[in-house]
Amino acid sequence: MGKSFSKCKLTAMVILVSIFLLNPLTYGHVNAADEKIPDEIYFLLQMENFLRTNYVNDIDDLELLRGAIKGMVESLNDPYSEYYTPSEFKEFLESTSGNFGGIGVVITLKDKYITVVSVLSGSPAEKAGIKPGDRIVEIDGSDITGLSTAEVTKRIKGDIGTKVNIGVIRDGETLRFEVERDIIKINPVESTVLGKGIGYIKINEFNENTVENLDNTLDAFKKSGVLGIVLDLRNNPGGYLDQAVEVAKRFVPKGPIVNIVSKDGKTQSYTSDSEPSPFSLVVLVNGGSASASEILAGAIKDRKAGYLVGERTFGKGMVQRTLSLGALGGIKLTTAYYTTPNGTNINKTGIIPDVVVEADKSNPMKDFIPISTEKTLSYGNIGLEVLGVQQRLKFLNLLNAQPDGVFGPRTLEAVKTLQKQAGLPVTGIVDSNFYKALNDAIIKKLSSKEDIQLRKAIDILEEMLKNKHAA
Repeated sequence: MGKSFSKCKLTAMVILVSIFLLNPLTYGHVNAADEKIPDEIYFLLQMENFLRTNYVNDIDDLELLRGAIKGMVESLNDPYSEYYTPSEFKEFLESTSGNFGGIGVVITLKDKYITVVSVLSGSPAEKAGIKPGDRIVEIDGSDITGLSTAEVTKRIKGDIGTKVNIGVIRDGETLRFEVERDIIKINPVESTVLGKGIGYIKINEFNENTVENLDNTLDAFKKSGVLGIVLDLRNNPGGYLDQAVEVAKRFVPKGPIVNIVSKDGKTQSYTSDSEPSPFSLVVLVNGGSASASEILAGAIKDRKAGYLVGERTFGKGMVQRTLSLGALGGIKLTTAYYTTPNGTNINKTGIIPDVVVEADKSNPMKDFIPISTEKTLSYGNIGLEVLGVQQRLKFLNLLNAQPDGVFGPRTLEAVKTLQKQAGLPVTGIVDSNFYKALNDAIIKKLSSKEDIQLRKAIDILEEMLKNKHAA
């Protein structure tokens, strides 16, 4: 979280690194007492010399130093402090900033093909002519069949200004596009107008684009007559401190937002200078709301700028800073902890919402018999595989009988009904196509379950708006 260390700290680190391992000392002649080198550093130098002298293969200086830095960071026993190799550090910075070099497509694996789900407006992919539904089969002339979406994504990404050749299948025809990579900005803000003067905003993370997109949403809400907002921070892992503070300023009136307490006890307070928000506010949180999202939630709760609904938050009250080490990679280091405006340290304890609403974690399929999607079943079959299919058909309200493991007339009718609904040939035979249709139908039903936390938030917001209007 946050930005890099100051220039002087970076310089100090580089000097330390050069003293430890890069300085061409004649280790065999170093005397700890004469040179006034601390015993621990003297031992480190001797160990490095021992490895160089005795290890059977050549030693890569950079790899040796990377290993030493990694070991130092890991010795802190802090789950939030990490060492990254150069490639890992680059990926980490891209993921937290929300900006990377790419072409602007969202892809998924569909029917064994890497398929374009959507194309970002104004992106290089859109300008080149790539469309949703295109099946990507080549990247830079290489067949990518069988590669995962992660592997394909990695190949598509690259430095800004470089080009990538994408081969796709569209309507049975193979098309090829040369696309120049550009900065792709990830929008972490989703929104919709629910009606009755209520708007819904979900912030997935606090990256460099959060405030900009939130402001656009709030402007649109004002024009649409929105009076109250449900702000969804569930499963938001955090992100940049400055973005969280700026978001807080949109909802929290003049006064404290968060206090950052460093190792020496010094406190840096972030405050709002805003007028009260024109929107009534209810915030959704759960155990996946962490770090920067807890800063925002804590400020809203302590300052009574809105109501928190849901479950206790994660409890990550620590602040990290990043440090680039150039060819050595980079580190993320915990440097401070924070407290809410009331001075509460929420680390490991989290924030308890004003209104606690547990999510429905019940699994209606937990006792179902596992089924193999490779086994074909038909009328007259008996066994556990049939019982598993019957249980799922019963869950979908397609089987008007108790599952008994016998593929009889009612099971046959239920199978045919699902095949008809899915647009499959109505054969009454359970095959690979049927299993896929069965799984799709179950996923659709599970996803349609009411979000009881969101329902409660809307109910509270409606009551708030009613009282506000009455006043």
